[in-house]
Amino acid sequence: MPAWTSSWELASSNSLFAGGAAAPNSDRGAQSLRREGRGWLTLSRFGGILDTQELGRRSSQLFGLGQRQATIFLSVLIALKIILLFILAWNARFVMDEFVQLGWAKYFSNGLFGTVWHAKAVGYAIFYEIAHLIGWDATSILLAGRMQTALLACATIAFVYACARALGEDRIRALVIVLLLLCFSNFMERIFRTIAEPLAVFFAVAALLVVLRARELRGWQLVAAGALSGLSFLATQKSIYFNLALGLGLVADAVLMRRYAAGIARGAWLVLGWTVPIIAYCFIFGGADPVPVAKSLVFGPLEIAMRGGGDYGGLRRFVLQTLARNYVLYVFCFSGMALSLMQIMKLDERRRIALIFSAVVTVLVFAHDQPWPYVFIMALPFMSLWSLTMLDGLATRVPYLRFAWVALATAMAISFVVNLLYLRFDNAAQLELVARAESLLAPDERYFDGVGMLPNRMEPTTLWLDKHYVLATLREGKNSAAYNVLGKSPPKLILWSYRMDYIYPVVAPLILNSYVRVAPNLRIAGSRLHPGERKIFEVPIAGSYALYSADGTPLRGQVEIDGSVVDPPFHLTTGPKTVTLRDSSGEALLLPTGSYAGHFKAGGDNDFLFDGVYD
Repeated sequence: MPAWTSSWELASSNSLFAGGAAAPNSDRGAQSLRREGRGWLTLSRFGGILDTQELGRRSSQLFGLGQRQATIFLSVLIALKIILLFILAWNARFVMDEFVQLGWAKYFSNGLFGTVWHAKAVGYAIFYEIAHLIGWDATSILLAGRMQTALLACATIAFVYACARALGEDRIRALVIVLLLLCFSNFMERIFRTIAEPLAVFFAVAALLVVLRARELRGWQLVAAGALSGLSFLATQKSIYFNLALGLGLVADAVLMRRYAAGIARGAWLVLGWTVPIIAYCFIFGGADPVPVAKSLVFGPLEIAMRGGGDYGGLRRFVLQTLARNYVLYVFCFSGMALSLMQIMKLDERRRIALIFSAVVTVLVFAHDQPWPYVFIMALPFMSLWSLTMLDGLATRVPYLRFAWVALATAMAISFVVNLLYLRFDNAAQLELVARAESLLAPDERYFDGVGMLPNRMEPTTLWLDKHYVLATLREGKNSAAYNVLGKSPPKLILWSYRMDYIYPVVAPLILNSYVRVAPNLRIAGSRLHPGERKIFEVPIAGSYALYSADGTPLRGQVEIDGSVVDPPFHLTTGPKTVTLRDSSGEALLLPTGSYAGHFKAGGDNDFLFDGVYD
């Protein structure tokens, strides 16, 4: 049993249900406390009067740790978790979605919602523009984005603490709630990802906090909460879950109290606040014609939602995965919400709104048809608010309470080990590939990978090669978007991954005689020549070409092109050319002229660039 459990018992007893339910007709946050005999007597959430001073005294005797020491101990554990969070953010392997979502900020000065149109809201791209402004190259932009999102995670964690305090939890209980949240493997491994969900969660927690901290819910506070919900929606339209949950929480609370007019007013104010950022977004990006942007916000996600996760198959395994890895923590959270729902009419207004919000978000997230591991971070901050409720119910049953604390403390301790083990999925190979690819491209040159791994270089298309478009490419063949891109707007460089392996049967004719591997996972426009060997080079890009060695240093020599012998550099037009290497002592690479020395690397492709990111 950890020493700090006694302080929680003492703290939770001295204000045991200080964050708990008041009498059904009490004012917001009022406490049913009265001094009698030995100490404070507290009305339990689950019925009955507890002599909390006596319970706290016995707890101290058992574990011998005061509130100040417990606060320090909890703060140290949380600090260690946050340090681990930043270490993971710096080292963890990138998920493909991170590259494309962070990289979308590059389109702000290159035709976003002009030549480029995105079905999803791009509020996250505005956020990640900061990383683009901070970073000086592709690698630094990626890492700056990670650090930026980790800092955002710290703000979200602070808001969760504030929500717990607004619900009446004392300092120690609120710290335990925060620590428990940080012990969820999905939270620690996903909350720093450069995707839309961390930003959406930040605004959602902020919106709930505005409601919980209001002494009395007035119109302007609901408008503010609605505006924050709207910003969450503009980060990702999956935030409709948050918007719906907050609306239901506010309206259902009023309905349960038979304040029907107040419920209608609450809903109206919330929707009004929600529409303000939405309308602003449509006019900012749509200018004088905001309607297409508005349609994109609605119908783009609908199209994605309609096709669901069927292309991938078996995504429900991630639900089982997160439940299995964090089952003790989920038991505390789920049981806490269930016990609170059983007593919902006895809860005060704050807790009732927060409970309905948390329950609705949790159900929607776990029922989501594409439950990738990062989706669960949308529910975990709100579930954690109810993680101590079961312990409240066990407060007078010391043996059961001790067992519960042992289980919780063990799960928390194990979580530190799990976080350290996740460091084995590092991003060194990914960042090396990104740096090497960037060095081979001038700022005005283009690449393709269907992933968006270079946040500061342009692509000939915004095609995202997820499983849906991979299958579409295989089905449509030469009529597919991928084939048309590589055929009509060929890039100088192709970054290779398993997604390119998937579509290779379709695009092979456009790559086989047009691109040559110069490093693992890198193909550049060009051809590998051997002395005296005639070879067909399907020139993909017109321009100046020259000869280079396997390490990228320039070579002298002559090349016969369609019967004419020329000295490099020389100009080539697009189309098939018969080329023969002459006057050379060995193998040479025929490539667009550039500075390649030291940027090539021998070796086959790394098939494990994205391995283990969802393990």
